[in-house]
Amino acid sequence: MSDQNAIQVAIDKKAVSKELLNSVVSQLLPALESALSATIVNSISLQLTTLANSPTISKKDFAAINGISSAVLEKWIANGVVLLAPTPSTTITQQRKNRKTGQMQTVVMERHGNALINLEAWREKNRQQAIKCRYINR
Repeated sequence: MSDQNAIQVAIDKKAVSKELLNSVVSQLLPALESALSATIVNSISLQLTTLANSPTISKKDFAAINGISSAVLEKWIANGVVLLAPTPSTTITQQRKNRKTGQMQTVVMERHGNALINLEAWREKNRQQAIKCRYINR
């Protein structure tokens, strides 16, 4: 029973001809392409407007938008070219048992938030450089 079909019916393997399939695809492809392109454009424009109005941005997004590597971005941060935004930090208290003495100890740690790039400072710096540029006619 495992290698036989329960119902013995001849299956027609040529249900759809190749020409019919090609014609359906050629008719549906332009509509599918326009719908996909509109969706992609909307998502990109929404993301760009969100980033344009945001005061901070993640390091990964900033590097991708400006076309630089993460190593160059870290150098920029170290040299002060790009400023980090202040992120909230929280304090965490834990009770740990000391391995040597066996007594309980209270350990207080600070957990910092994700490092974000300060876009407002970046925009202002670029604006000031544009004002001082001698090649721009005012």
